[in-house]
Amino acid sequence: MQQIGKSQLALLIILFLVGSTPLFELGIKAKQDAWLAMSVAAVAGMLLLAVYVKLQKRAPHVGIADLYKFHFGRYIGGAFTVLTSIWLAYESMRNVRDFGELTTMALLGFTPKWIIMLLILLVSAYTASKGIEVFVRVVQLLFPIVVISYAALIMLVFFSGLVKASRLLPVMENGPMPIVRAVFPDLISFPFGQTIVLLVFLSLVKEKDAVGRVSYKSLAIVSLFLVAMNALVMCVLGPELSELTSLPLLQVVQLVRLANFLERLDIIVTLLLYIGLFVKITTLYIASLFTASAVTGISHRNLVFPIGVLIYAMSFLEPNNTYHIWIGLDITLKVVPLFIVVLPLAMLAVGIRKKYRAEAAGGNGRQQAEN
Repeated sequence: MQQIGKSQLALLIILFLVGSTPLFELGIKAKQDAWLAMSVAAVAGMLLLAVYVKLQKRAPHVGIADLYKFHFGRYIGGAFTVLTSIWLAYESMRNVRDFGELTTMALLGFTPKWIIMLLILLVSAYTASKGIEVFVRVVQLLFPIVVISYAALIMLVFFSGLVKASRLLPVMENGPMPIVRAVFPDLISFPFGQTIVLLVFLSLVKEKDAVGRVSYKSLAIVSLFLVAMNALVMCVLGPELSELTSLPLLQVVQLVRLANFLERLDIIVTLLLYIGLFVKITTLYIASLFTASAVTGISHRNLVFPIGVLIYAMSFLEPNNTYHIWIGLDITLKVVPLFIVVLPLAMLAVGIRKKYRAEAAGGNGRQQAEN
């Protein structure tokens, strides 16, 4: 059985949730209060994570598929497992499409999107075929690059004199409702609610007692970073320009000029874009493989090709980027709460008086946990 360490779990959580998120100005519906919306969403995300950790503690040695079966029964739980696997593949597809669209928009304007998307998916498929242990080692190698790159960008933006804190004012000019509308369901669904993916991987952590502590600390670090980056972009561009720009962070970096010498730092943003989307695509891909494997009994390695084909085929369902964004914001974000909020809370309620046994969920081994 594949296993990962607690430090590897921490890095996986951080890089997965960061992904390409800082490149965008999330919560822009709240205008200059976008950073406040991110803060509220982070608190809500921490509450959701508490639910996921509680569910995992009931059965530390099994994943989300067996949790579904235990709480909802063999057939209903199996149906939810199939739906979750398809949803995870769909989320991976959205990131594949984002990779193609953003690369075409910002870098390779004359390269066909199908080639770009095929290449990133092939890299992810190869990584997924090697298993979670190999993938988290790749994450460990990428983590220092991401940290150094973001640290360099932040310092350069500050030294260039572009930051104007006055652009965050007035605070809550139109009251709390714009913040609430930005948080629910948008920011809950992305990025903080995506911690639901951890229910696929937490059972693989060697140090079971450290799972909760590591998860909370990692989410806290990510939350602080994302709120800070959100506020930084707003301090540079202001609410109007942030709302109109497809890649606000890229726009910020393009404004950096130091000593008439240091400029055109797009390569750093490009590097972060590629790393973030690769980690996001592969994590969701592997999660879909493991979930499908649990419900079908087929090895996850044997599912790499069919699910990869499914992801690639789905990436062509949306005819253009405008339609892709509309589907993501107006439809997908309305469905995602079923997986990240409704089903976990239903499991939490159903399992209050239930005693977990591995055989009850279709797993193996002795009784794992009891409320």
